[in-house]
Amino acid sequence: MLKLMKLELKRNNMRVYVVASAVCCILLLGLIYLIASAAQLEDSTASQKEFRNYVNIFRLTGIVSLSIFSAMSAIIYSRLIISEYTGKRAALLFSYPVSRSKILLAKLLLVFIFSSVSMLICTSIPYIIFCITESISPIVIQDVMTMELMIDALRTLSIAVLALGGIGVVSLRLGYIQKSIPTALISAILLSAVYGNAAISANGTWLSLLISGAGLIITVIVMAELTHKVNKMEVE
Repeated sequence: MLKLMKLELKRNNMRVYVVASAVCCILLLGLIYLIASAAQLEDSTASQKEFRNYVNIFRLTGIVSLSIFSAMSAIIYSRLIISEYTGKRAALLFSYPVSRSKILLAKLLLVFIFSSVSMLICTSIPYIIFCITESISPIVIQDVMTMELMIDALRTLSIAVLALGGIGVVSLRLGYIQKSIPTALISAILLSAVYGNAAISANGTWLSLLISGAGLIITVIVMAELTHKVNKMEVE
């Protein structure tokens, strides 16, 4: 399986997505300072003033990060699977002396690992930088930065990364039905918005963890169903 994943890396140029992830990291860093600074303005609205504590700042930044990387994972899934399992590309893919299931699974794992690691790294870096600068010259005046707070933020981020896996695979399946990349992209954005609203409403990690767990179960089911469909596929 590892050899197949390496082969997919050689066949598909992932450099553009690495660069995109780095840009997203910079944007998230800017966003987190923008949120913190905007909440301190004298004429800020009540909703802005709610972000005078670190929990809400990290939560909003994490939701934005999830939306960005959900969209990115949908695009990569579409390129590696939806585009390649249609027409002549599918015929070439099925001519390989490797089972269809292993090829598909290698593609799915590659995208899952890449998008999850990218989101974890590119969101953790802004968190850490923000925490360091806040310990030196704080912007947020209604809260105190602690190690426990940082650990809680990273734990919440880890749960969101689990949700990312489910969102990516489900959006892939929806896009595969229509053989449409825009469908996969729109589905990813909508699903991440649903998760974000649920995470905010929950005001804690338990509901988010429950949703992420359900998402992983759905992911396994969708992967099994998609594998069965590809195995039965006939190339015209």
